[in-house]
Amino acid sequence: MTADGSTTRTNWGLAPIAFDGTPTPVKTALFLVVCLAWLVPGLVGHDPWKYDEAVVFGVVSEILRTGDWVMFRIAGEPYFGKAPLFMWVAAAFTKVLGLVMPAHDAARLTSGFFMASTLALVSFTCRELMGAHAMRLGVFLLIGCLGLLLRAHEMMTDLAGLAGVALGLYGLAVARRRARWGGVLAGLGLGSAFLGNGFLPAGMLVALMAFLPATSAFWRTRDYAFTIAIACVCAAPLLAVWPLVLANAAPGYLATWFAHATASRWTEPFTHDTGMEMLYFARILPWYAWPAWPLAAWALWRARRDVLDRRDLMLPLTAFIAFFLVASVFGDAREANGLALLLPLAILGAAELDSLPRGAASALDWFGMMTFLSFGAVLWVGWFAAMTGRPEIAAAWLAKEVPGFKYHFNFIAFALAALLTLIWIVVVARSLRSTRRALVNWTAGITMVWMLMMTIGLPLVDQARSYRRISARIVDQLPADFQCIARQSLGDAQRALLDYFANITTVREESPAASRCRALLVQSAPLKIPVVGPGWTETWRGSRPGDRNELFILYKR
Repeated sequence: MTADGSTTRTNWGLAPIAFDGTPTPVKTALFLVVCLAWLVPGLVGHDPWKYDEAVVFGVVSEILRTGDWVMFRIAGEPYFGKAPLFMWVAAAFTKVLGLVMPAHDAARLTSGFFMASTLALVSFTCRELMGAHAMRLGVFLLIGCLGLLLRAHEMMTDLAGLAGVALGLYGLAVARRRARWGGVLAGLGLGSAFLGNGFLPAGMLVALMAFLPATSAFWRTRDYAFTIAIACVCAAPLLAVWPLVLANAAPGYLATWFAHATASRWTEPFTHDTGMEMLYFARILPWYAWPAWPLAAWALWRARRDVLDRRDLMLPLTAFIAFFLVASVFGDAREANGLALLLPLAILGAAELDSLPRGAASALDWFGMMTFLSFGAVLWVGWFAAMTGRPEIAAAWLAKEVPGFKYHFNFIAFALAALLTLIWIVVVARSLRSTRRALVNWTAGITMVWMLMMTIGLPLVDQARSYRRISARIVDQLPADFQCIARQSLGDAQRALLDYFANITTVREESPAASRCRALLVQSAPLKIPVVGPGWTETWRGSRPGDRNELFILYKR
């Protein structure tokens, strides 16, 4: 205050931001900006990418083309590899919004819907376990996890399963106060997890419900038994509806789907590689769950003497153990199967964040600021090099990685990228030092980098990952008199995208219908080109720009 009672202006013309747990309009606005800036970019504006996006959108395209919402297909052939909930919601989104945006963008908004639901449920769970002061912390920790960033913006059924798991967790947290309502929510979460992504996320919730009574007396009560009974009643219809629909759709369809849905490493002979795959999630967690896992570890260390007496810690701790065991024993070695592990780690990490030692908080703060400042600078330098050809070393790298790429200036993308970069700089500069500031700056930094990638960097990434151009090149090289196209080693994702972009439908080379095909399309690795049968002559080969792992070869008879 000055002598006349007026308030002096601070640097930047803004008052310092104190992340001390007290709600203010500025911090609420910042929280919403970060969440929206993290969630929205990447949902629209680019073609479907392989693998999950291509397969999911291939199924959605067939649903809209045929009107069959039960018997899933890709490019006209039955497909059994995915659960239905995400497909149904994506088809509905595409049907409603497909007139005002590309069909694949409309379908990808489904990812935003399920991810927004997951963030809200994590926030509610933190409030239920720890109070209102932890609601934003859990969300910041979750969206700050490195492993979630890319997967949260892809069309993939795992996101529907993740939302179901988050709903189940929230129901079990609510059951402490309201056993009946908690059972309803937990049952709906179990059923949604199954419809969303099959047996794996549903098995995680079942394991959690079974483990809880063994870990603490909190759940060895009549109320908890009542909660589980209600959950079973509410989950039963959702667990039964899809198998019943399949059983009525066509003979043998249910058995075929069940065989695909239950396939795991245990359905094949045990090998050394199978044993190593069980350690997959333990190997990736150090980076995949950063920075949630060290903060979760701190919470457990801080409460090591009374952890068994703290419901706010025991529920997420038991959930992590249950989810980790189920994923390691039954889940395939793919990153998306570990998404559910991030939920309990984010909740645990929020529990004791305010007690984090100042030195550790400062280390995380500086590491985050320097890391994302460096990544942001690299992206801006790359954008400038794509526009101007300077600096030459950056322009040469871009030309090598994505041959033939030409950048076209987009003012809206540039303005959004510049605005968010400025907001991040201002927030970092004006926030007062605290343990919460380290987390907010980390999450804001990863959001800023993602926004830059999905605005000024999106044209380059899309050209490198899209199958639009390679599909057009294949069409140009087809014989003029071809009646059909046989295929060899062509993946489901590639079949779906070739069908979407160029209306290319293929038949298996070993099928009787392939005998009348005058064209053969082969997918292979560049150094492992398979041998084709007699009578075929190679006419063309090509790949996506900069793709060194995937090659398409076209033959004619």
